[in-house]
Amino acid sequence: MWTTKIRFFFEKYFSFWRKKPRFASLFVMCLMRFRVYIISFVIFLPLCAGMNAQSRQKLEEQRKRTLKEITEINSLLQETRQNQKESLEKITLLNNQITQYGQLIDNIGKEIHYAEQQIRETTLQMRKQNAEAERLKAEYAQMVFHAYKNRGRYNKLVYILSSRDFNEAYRRMKYFQQYGKFRQQQVIEIQESRKRLQETILTLAEQKAEKEKLLTEQQQESKRLETVKTEQNKEIQRLKSQESKWRTQIAAKEKEAQKLQKEIDRMIAEEVRKSRGDAKNMYDKLTPQERLMSDNFKDNKGLLPWPTERGIVTGFFGTNPHHLYKDIKINNSGVDITTVGNASVRTVFEGVVSRVARINGENITILIRHGNYITVYMNLVDIAVKQGDKVKSKETIGKVYTEKGAKTAILHFEIWEETNKLNPELWMMKR
Repeated sequence: MWTTKIRFFFEKYFSFWRKKPRFASLFVMCLMRFRVYIISFVIFLPLCAGMNAQSRQKLEEQRKRTLKEITEINSLLQETRQNQKESLEKITLLNNQITQYGQLIDNIGKEIHYAEQQIRETTLQMRKQNAEAERLKAEYAQMVFHAYKNRGRYNKLVYILSSRDFNEAYRRMKYFQQYGKFRQQQVIEIQESRKRLQETILTLAEQKAEKEKLLTEQQQESKRLETVKTEQNKEIQRLKSQESKWRTQIAAKEKEAQKLQKEIDRMIAEEVRKSRGDAKNMYDKLTPQERLMSDNFKDNKGLLPWPTERGIVTGFFGTNPHHLYKDIKINNSGVDITTVGNASVRTVFEGVVSRVARINGENITILIRHGNYITVYMNLVDIAVKQGDKVKSKETIGKVYTEKGAKTAILHFEIWEETNKLNPELWMMKR
């Protein structure tokens, strides 16, 4: 139906199509055959500009988050530099900082790419606008010249009065009025064209300045990255002189961590078994209120607040090589968050305290149930809750244990869905 309309339109308004009906039919058949590609192109083309703008905005937001995290790492590094006991922690922070600087430099590189693309598009637009302005000026100049050349030959009053009748005189008068309006419109269009061209030139200058700014920033961040790498290498060389000592310490800490994790796994399994009873899963045994809490917890994936107000992730979920000795593998069922000493620990969601336990003589571990989800907070002191307490989101439950003389501390944090371990980084909001 729509192809018939297209053919009718072209045959009605273009005599060429009437003379060449076979060519017209062939053209319409091609339109019909490739209509999906044509429609897709027409739809996709205006979306590209929006996608580029959206991508640029995301890059800027990501850059702000990265800079914020680098600032947080710098703050924690200032604390660790004052304490030689925290050498391994210092290496971890420096390693994180190198990663963040790398992401920042890569992010700036992408922003430069978008800036260059915008400059190319604006330059092309400026050339088109300049050509349009020149065309309008040439037409107007030709029209003025023609009017000047014929000013004696055509007198408006004589031309109107020489009409055969009133209707012809009226038409001639309207012609002069329309001609005058057309000349005025031409002047307005030339002025608007010049204005658009000037605006485009200013936009191009701003885009070029933004690109130069980004290039300078990229160079500065690259220098900072090299400075951090140099500091890290010095610290690594200093620690290598006592490699056996540090390896022994790392192995002992990992062994102790595995003991604690086994006890956590046992506690989680016991909690789930107690709540599940003879049902296939824990969710089926929940009350309507608990199910609502569970569903709300799930809906907040990626939006949960951090369990500490300040801090960065220095121990990642899963099995990862040690940041100093790559041959040593570290197994982590959650994340380790390095924060300031004696930092308050807070809940990430409303729930019920199901366990407050001291495992193997270590510091306190707290389990909080959120329906069929469980959050685990380890290495706590100065506990502010007890088993059975109902807690709200961001409610303080204790403080992170801090060694004597240390300026930083580490909180271990886990999220479970019944007996399934989840990566907390995917659940906590981006800072």
